[in-house]
Amino acid sequence: MKKVSMVLAALFGVVLLAIPAMAEEIAIVGTGAGTEIIEALGKAFSKDNPGVTIAAPKSIGSGGGIKAAGTDAAKIARVGRGIKDKEKSYGLTYLPIAKLPIVIMTHKGVGVKNLTPQQICDIYSGKITNWKEVGGKEGNIRVVRREDGDSSLEVLQKTLPGFKAIAITTKSKTTLSDPETIELVEKTAGTISFGTYANTKVSDVTTVTIDGKSATSSDYPYVGDLGLVFKEKNKTGNIAKFIEFVTSPAAHSAIKNSGGLTL
Repeated sequence: MKKVSMVLAALFGVVLLAIPAMAEEIAIVGTGAGTEIIEALGKAFSKDNPGVTIAAPKSIGSGGGIKAAGTDAAKIARVGRGIKDKEKSYGLTYLPIAKLPIVIMTHKGVGVKNLTPQQICDIYSGKITNWKEVGGKEGNIRVVRREDGDSSLEVLQKTLPGFKAIAITTKSKTTLSDPETIELVEKTAGTISFGTYANTKVSDVTTVTIDGKSATSSDYPYVGDLGLVFKEKNKTGNIAKFIEFVTSPAAHSAIKNSGGLTL
């Protein structure tokens, strides 16, 4: 009987060893800006941390991410801007992890590869309405914008000369996330919009240079931040390990290859 018990115990031990460790998924909710960067960082992190996956669910915006982390609906969130005064009561830590180049994108059939800041302002204000006026093909310009308070819009208002002073044409269409914007530009002839380079570089749109400068230029001036927000009480376990990873030199390759710039 003793020998049987020993055999059973040994077999039980083998079974336990054969059962893989419990997998963990860390969902980082929030902005659609820089989703590609978060996903690239997640894959790089998982290589050194088997069984831990990083998910970037469908965009709920920076504000939505902050609210989710602030109300404990999520332990960590991704944002394209800092925490506003009205959001400080949540008690969140804001941690920038990468720079996000904001680019102008067009439908591939437009035929324009470069625009000046003045041309962009004239298009968005409705002064220029045909692509032929800026060296493109004959065709009406369909302006797509983002909602007030969007992080990409705020970057252009701060950095693109003249953009903050214009009233965007009322004939424009408003989209609420990078994925929605890109999908619309991909399928709708004559469209122009803006968003993060990290997302547009893997999409079927034309990324327009501005005064000859591309998003990969070291002196590209139209740049925002990609950051994480979380409560310090949730900075434990694999979340703490991920935060440490994304702020280390080990993350630089994933950031650059996915269209971001390191801090």
